[in-house]
Amino acid sequence: MVRKLVQNALVVISLLGTSFISLNAEETKSLFGIEGGMSSLRAETDTNGYQIQKNSMGHFGLKLGAEGENFRVFLSGRNYLADDNNHLLTGGIEAQYKFNFSKHTDFFIGGNSGIAYIEVGPSSDGLEPGIQNNTPYFGGDVGFNFHATESLDLEVGAKYMYMNTVVKQGTVTYDFRDLTSFYGSVIFKWQMD
Repeated sequence: MVRKLVQNALVVISLLGTSFISLNAEETKSLFGIEGGMSSLRAETDTNGYQIQKNSMGHFGLKLGAEGENFRVFLSGRNYLADDNNHLLTGGIEAQYKFNFSKHTDFFIGGNSGIAYIEVGPSSDGLEPGIQNNTPYFGGDVGFNFHATESLDLEVGAKYMYMNTVVKQGTVTYDFRDLTSFYGSVIFKWQMD
């Protein structure tokens, strides 16, 4: 079922990207963004009964994309600052529809999809080795763009990524559910040739 949902999300994002690409090149701008924020990873851990955990961590990322009057599309990558020997990286595509209600601000709503790389470090007693897993994710985001200048936007938003993957490390089972992020971005814009 999860695979089917991911496939459907990819189709929707591809359709949004195709309609975006068909826009007139004179109206299209290239985008480069630097992002930082706070994220919460929700997981269940099973040692002797389930325990729900929420791990808060900072994150930073880069986004490369393009925008027209009402659409934006990004390729994005993020590094989440997990503790100890644990790592979380994501890479994917994001498509957003903009509601231009003001000359200086717009509201956006969008979808995202990609791959998450999860690494759990060796167990604290050293008996179990570290484990890695790649899992697809999909989700949505909402936020505001503030047009600081003709070539600079400031963005604030919230992003949700559903991943639902199970990883086993010896007798411990980790069930990673979802990731919620609140972030800010500085986005540089320039006219496409």
